[in-house]
Amino acid sequence: MGVSVGVPGSAATSTRRVWVVWSGALLAYLVGVMHRTSFGVAGLDAAHRFSATPAALSGFVVLQLLVYAVLQVPVGLLLDRFGGRAMVAAGALTMAAGQLLLALAGSLSLAIAARVLVGVGDALTFISVLSVVTAWFPARRVPLMTQLTGLVGQLGQVLSAVPLAALLHNRGWTAAFLSAAGVGVAAALAVLAVVRDRPPGAPAAPAAPSPRDVLAGLRRAWSEPGTRLGLWTHTGTQFCGTVFGLLWGVPYLVAGRG
Repeated sequence: MGVSVGVPGSAATSTRRVWVVWSGALLAYLVGVMHRTSFGVAGLDAAHRFSATPAALSGFVVLQLLVYAVLQVPVGLLLDRFGGRAMVAAGALTMAAGQLLLALAGSLSLAIAARVLVGVGDALTFISVLSVVTAWFPARRVPLMTQLTGLVGQLGQVLSAVPLAALLHNRGWTAAFLSAAGVGVAAALAVLAVVRDRPPGAPAAPAAPSPRDVLAGLRRAWSEPGTRLGLWTHTGTQFCGTVFGLLWGVPYLVAGRG
């Protein structure tokens, strides 16, 4: 797949640099999906550890996703100001902090705070990764790379369902979530090492919009029927899978179906 990004040197060197940058950003997103779904494999253990009712466990996931959703516009503003590299690294470190707190938490309130941190870090990650994709790939490749990033990133669910679950059941709660935190820190270091906001020699990013411009843009976006259709289609088609994957799947399959 040829790429022209204005990187000094040979075309091969330019292409290699693009894929290295993308791989670093993708790694952070993949690890972020692992953090997002890690509570899904720990539902029964969490109920025992925190003496939590099913309603309380549901609150974990609802709050995490609510934080993710509410922060999308503020994160966009921060992204315009600080750039994708800083935001992806901050997201990875924030989720790692949440997993560290969860590993050590002995009370329900601390566990809830930990999942809020995971939601904050998750909100920082995906759109920031997409900003890196947009900056490093030519416009005709961006839709493909956006879809590829989203699809490959979902393999993070495998990390939570297999190695994290194995650690949880063999080494215990603290070891599992400390390991998850360590993976998050490693992802942040990888981002800082290889990811850059834009190729060398590329034009500087445009100035960040004012809050008034942001609100006007939101009104224009919401006035488009396709925006509302996308929202409700996304909600309707993914609701059951999200509920199953993020919390109730493992308890149902293990406790309900044996």
